[in-house]
Amino acid sequence: MAKGFLDGYKTYDTTGGFGDPDKWRNAFNERMTEDEARRVLINAEKSPYEILGVPPTAAIAAIKKAFRILINEWHPDKNQHRISEAEEISKRLIAAYSLLTNP
Repeated sequence: MAKGFLDGYKTYDTTGGFGDPDKWRNAFNERMTEDEARRVLINAEKSPYEILGVPPTAAIAAIKKAFRILINEWHPDKNQHRISEAEEISKRLIAAYSLLTNP
C-alpha cells in the first residue's frame, strides 16, 4: 500500500486551539531526516539548489524564502486537480529544503 503525503507525520490534538507553537516548530524540523531526504532525491535530475531555484551560494534566508513560495504554490491542498503531482513535487521541495538547511 502506497504511503500518503502525510503518513508518518506527528499530529497534535487541536480541539482546544492550534496548540503549542514550539511543538509545531519542532514537528516541522523533524519531518524529514537527511537520509529520508536523500532517498526522495535519489532519482532527481536536479540538485537541491535547482529544485528550489536558488544559486549554490544562496544564504539560508533566500533558501527559506524560495521554499515557502514554492511549497505554497505546490501544496496538495491547493492542487486538488493534480494531487499526485503536487504531492511528489512537495516531497522534493521538503527534501531539498531539509538537505540545504540541516546544520
